Amino acid sequence: MRPLRALLQLLPRRARPACASACEACPLGACAPGSRATILCIACPAHDAQRLRTLGLFEGARVGVVDTRSGIVLDVRGSRVALGDSVVASITVRPVGA
Repeated sequence: MRPLRALLQLLPRRARPACASACEACPLGACAPGSRATILCIACPAHDAQRLRTLGLFEGARVGVVDTRSGIVLDVRGSRVALGDSVVASITVRPVGA
């Protein structure tokens, strides 16, 4: 029996489109690790949006993308916040040039 890690490596990786720094707006999930972005819109149910706002994710907030392997890990004002794919899909951002 193969270890779980070996089995996971056999699965195809999800392709994440590169979010060009020149784009006006793109989904948060399209941003590559190491990039920074400004949140433009959060389009999820009200209770989810309120929870995100209490964590520091609101329109106009700047975030850094730390990791995108499963869901996404963001740097929000010095704190790390992990979000699942369904929440990430509801957030639109504008990439910030380095």
